[in-house]
Amino acid sequence: MGDYDSQGALYEANKERALIYLAIFREIQKRHGKEEAIDVMRTALIERGQEFGNKLKHFAPRDFRGLCDSFAYVPDGGKMFAPEEIRCDGSGLELKMKKCPLKEAWQSAGVSDEELKTLLKCASAMDVGTMDAAGFALKIKTWQPGEEGCCYLEITEK
Repeated sequence: MGDYDSQGALYEANKERALIYLAIFREIQKRHGKEEAIDVMRTALIERGQEFGNKLKHFAPRDFRGLCDSFAYVPDGGKMFAPEEIRCDGSGLELKMKKCPLKEAWQSAGVSDEELKTLLKCASAMDVGTMDAAGFALKIKTWQPGEEGCCYLEITEK
């Protein structure tokens, strides 16, 4: 039996998650329209993010280094999202995600830039829920066509 490639399995799991999001989004959109699909996806992902955020509450209100290490570098030490720390100090945390397995999977699936923007807006709701439950304020700018990398996050005290 060969060595198990845990990093490869992690990437494949996230690719599959992206394709599941895509299928669910498209089905809701087909039945109920784009705005309803966005609303359903964002609501569900905010709730899911809150579950993770509850595990990060002990970093509030200002342990941004602890939050960064337990949020930005999960689940694989930063390989999957390649976070660039723009700022991490006593007043906040700013991150630029240089990679995103969801974005990469959607691009490989051939989605348009417009649909990609929408899907990333939906997926970013998980971070919204995470930071809200953890007790932090979040401003997030999702990827736009022509930009490198993926999302930009600014996390501050609530």
